Amino acid sequence: MALSTLLSLLALLPAALAIKPRCFEFDHPVHVSLTVPTFNVPKFSNSYESTAFLTASVSRNANLSSLVTGEVKIDRAFKIHFQYCEPEKCTRAPDVLQVLSHGVGFDRSYWNFGDSEYNYIASTTGHGYATLSYDRLGVGFSEQADPYSEIQVPTQVAILAEVSKLLQHGKLHKRISKPKKLVHVGHSFGSLITNGLVAASPSLSDGVVLTGFSQNTSWTPLFELCLGFELARTNNPARFHGYDSGYLTWGNEYDNQCAFYTYPFFDTHVLKQAERIKAPFAISELLSFASVPLAAPNFTGPVLMLSGQSDLPFCGGDCTGVLEGPASVSPFVFPSAQPFVSYIQPNTGHALNLHYNASAAYEVIHGFLKEHVH
Repeated sequence: MALSTLLSLLALLPAALAIKPRCFEFDHPVHVSLTVPTFNVPKFSNSYESTAFLTASVSRNANLSSLVTGEVKIDRAFKIHFQYCEPEKCTRAPDVLQVLSHGVGFDRSYWNFGDSEYNYIASTTGHGYATLSYDRLGVGFSEQADPYSEIQVPTQVAILAEVSKLLQHGKLHKRISKPKKLVHVGHSFGSLITNGLVAASPSLSDGVVLTGFSQNTSWTPLFELCLGFELARTNNPARFHGYDSGYLTWGNEYDNQCAFYTYPFFDTHVLKQAERIKAPFAISELLSFASVPLAAPNFTGPVLMLSGQSDLPFCGGDCTGVLEGPASVSPFVFPSAQPFVSYIQPNTGHALNLHYNASAAYEVIHGFLKEHVH
């Protein structure tokens, strides 16, 4: 049976009965040393200024590369918050560990959102895998670094690389055994980081799953217009009062819907909950989108790229012909992947895990990894 046919059949099957995962959380300092670009962006005093910056940055004459004024060295450790999970009745460490990187607007809870229908970690541990999710730098319980300079795509890639090295040597945490195989799973911005990881350090991963993503970023201005650039600390003072002005967020649940969801294929209660727990994003993350190479000619592991049919930021609202076919650039990014497979999840927007049929997408991922990562 062809792999594409198998994946299509898997998408129609009900999710495997989720076994309650056994989890623990911890903090770990992650030291990175790298050079990142500096941006000529005056610190925002209020949301009028940040919104004006958004308007200017998506205008037809915008030239974001002109904002780069030089570069600066980062050589320090950042506190990163992790959650490790494995099957509840696991008698030995699972052979395969999945490292989960979330996207903009979320923290690590994106991977274990609510009940089993939207809980990727429960579904994954139910299939016998271990998972390591984490709050990206600047998000959740991880360190709030400088959102105008330190929190950039290259920094996030460097953090993921160092974490992967520690895992490969069994040195991230005494309760996490050295895995036989390390798989990296990303969503959106987390997929960008994951792609950047294997482009720079292909030996750090045995398999890659990129969700809510393509290498075509020409539609990201649409996404940014939905998000808006409100100062997080004024949008939600109760939660974000201590955040620097470089941490931004969107206005309300309808902006959230515009960026992440496709109506009517989601539960509005899920949207409301996602709005209640939304995470801010750093201005320098968005400005550094093109700061890391994505071409990964030396990565020979399996790659699955899976996005929702109506993904806005990476497909312009329709992934047909973007993830597959002559217009797809992914095969050129991963020319040596064995194999490279793309899959479009129907009736789904950008927030893949938070639509009605999320569990069907999980089964596609599990089927792909069962076949190609042993």
